[in-house]
Amino acid sequence: MTSKPWHEQPNLHTFAPHRSTLLSHPGNLKQALKDAVADPGNTLFGVGHGIPSVFVTKVLASAKPDFIWIDVEHGIWNRLDLYDAIQAAQHHSEGKTHVIVRVPKHDEISLTTALDAGAAGIVIPHVESADEVRKFVKEMYYPPIGGRSFSPWTFTPGVNDQSLYPNDSFNMQTANNHVVLIPQIESVRGVENALEIASVEHVGGLMFGPGDFMADARIPITMEGPPHPVMIDAMTKFAEAGAKAGVPLLGAAHKPGMIPMLLEQGYRIIAVAFDVWGLAGMVADKIKEGRADASEASTKAKTVSNGHSNGTERKETTVSAKSS
Repeated sequence: MTSKPWHEQPNLHTFAPHRSTLLSHPGNLKQALKDAVADPGNTLFGVGHGIPSVFVTKVLASAKPDFIWIDVEHGIWNRLDLYDAIQAAQHHSEGKTHVIVRVPKHDEISLTTALDAGAAGIVIPHVESADEVRKFVKEMYYPPIGGRSFSPWTFTPGVNDQSLYPNDSFNMQTANNHVVLIPQIESVRGVENALEIASVEHVGGLMFGPGDFMADARIPITMEGPPHPVMIDAMTKFAEAGAKAGVPLLGAAHKPGMIPMLLEQGYRIIAVAFDVWGLAGMVADKIKEGRADASEASTKAKTVSNGHSNGTERKETTVSAKSS
């Protein structure tokens, strides 16, 4: 027991070096990625979040991953839940967790919602050219970088205007300094333009879409066995583009032992778990385990039953012989 106040007991709270002064504002993902590029030991490890539930967000954030990657492109998120989930992730992780959101490419509402809620990273899917990226730079950043619209409901003067930067009462500079744009390349044309895309100013990371690329390249869509030569060539060009532009890569470690290879290729934002796959896999494994136990118990029961039957038959045979 101790009589020290909470703030003098660092073991009771999380050290979050890249958080903003307020957890409703984006953490400094730009600096976190710079630190990871400089030292692979600072690589960010996180979880993919596809279940559209703020409750699930809180559970994931309680583990304090470096990031939660919320998929709005394919996850069934409504606007209010997305807003609440982003802020829940930051508050329940005490600022440890950065929120990265993949928004549908042509959905301005999802993009605006994610940014206003305090997302630190935005993944734009299906990017095929540098011009597309420049368009999103204009939409994602405040002046003088872009033309993002200021929300009067996000920053309240005199109430929640605490900023890390001077002369930044509305935290516009905070957003411009912290938020990262991450184009996702997932087509043959996108791979051809990967270096041009990665070299656009304000691009802070790159993501590859293997499923959509395989479909676009007309090669078998599979995660099993050795990759198709076309896939290997595309992944090589993608990684080389990131390295030449000095941009870290975002990806997933689907299997044990993948992380050293990913680090060598330039990945510094790595998802090591996915809520949908993890939950389904856990249930499938437990059901398989239960059925195996039941099968074993059934086999033992039959063996015992057969043994008793054989014993009874032998006893009856002995009695019959004596009677004779």
